Amino acid sequence: MQQPPIEGRVKEFLYALSRMLGSRYEKVLELYLYVKPDTVKIVELVERGGEITGVRIAVRSKRRHDVWYYTAVGYYGAKCTCEGNTLGGKICKHIVIGVITWNVVSLIKTGKEIDLSKLSWLRSSEKEV
Repeated sequence: MQQPPIEGRVKEFLYALSRMLGSRYEKVLELYLYVKPDTVKIVELVERGGEITGVRIAVRSKRRHDVWYYTAVGYYGAKCTCEGNTLGGKICKHIVIGVITWNVVSLIKTGKEIDLSKLSWLRSSEKEV
């Protein structure tokens, strides 16, 4: 059976992510659209057994263009250098951008989406998004 085009798969992933976060789809879509080469840089891809299991990225601040936040996401957990995550332990927008970036890279590189059901840390954490 042929898989739907990548755009449709990304859209369905964004819907599933917004449901998991308890956030409006438009908010998650806004974060997806923020990802551009001048705003998000991939620092490292973590690969095991032909699967991308995590990603480290740098995300430019929306308010202060000379500030970058470093974010790591994977099946094991997530961490960001922004104040909301560092001090409050919240799921910040940079972590959500990391999950979105991880999924898109995985789709392009392996043809597989990440499994949101394996991200138990995403369900149990306080959200800032």
